[in-house]
Amino acid sequence: MNSISRYYLRGRRPNGFWGRRALNAMNGKDHAALPEWVLAELNIDPEARILDVGCGGGANIARMLIMCPQGKVTGIDISELSIEVSKDLNFHAFVDKQCYLVGGNALQMPLARETFDLVTAFETIYYWASLELGFLEIFRVLKPNGRIVIANEMDGLQESDRDIEHATACMRIYNIEEITSELTDAGFINIQSRHDEKRRFICITAQKP
Repeated sequence: MNSISRYYLRGRRPNGFWGRRALNAMNGKDHAALPEWVLAELNIDPEARILDVGCGGGANIARMLIMCPQGKVTGIDISELSIEVSKDLNFHAFVDKQCYLVGGNALQMPLARETFDLVTAFETIYYWASLELGFLEIFRVLKPNGRIVIANEMDGLQESDRDIEHATACMRIYNIEEITSELTDAGFINIQSRHDEKRRFICITAQKP
């Protein structure tokens, strides 16, 4: 396994020493640019119920808790270590029951239907076995008129993206058109996108009818 494979596979299901290092890096300033870019344009109700799919180290949970002081943020991740690190980072909110953490797969979440006003997925759809099933599951847990936000640091337009896919054999780096098509098929409406071409950031938002 080469260094590219190891780097990206640690983000798939972090565990052990290197997994903890990967989560700490996700929570660091080098990974802050994308969520700051996304959240700066995102109007979040102070009482919103939010789900962060693939919550990683919990840094985005912390950011959104600030934006919804009377709301609640739930994080879900397939990695037990991610749940542990997210809990440590958001410990006071967890104790105060403003933050909830759930272990589970994005394609079959142990969560009730029509529960959330907003579902976010930062840098995680790369690892889903099925984009179709993931979006259908998010559609299920969203309330009517609820929103989904997909944000990636790679726009799927570069040859280097194909190199990463080949090296890892388990990642798929989507472009805006592919994500938009899958959201449409899942039943979402009012789909909008942003693309920071210099940094290659993409953000796609959509609404459940």
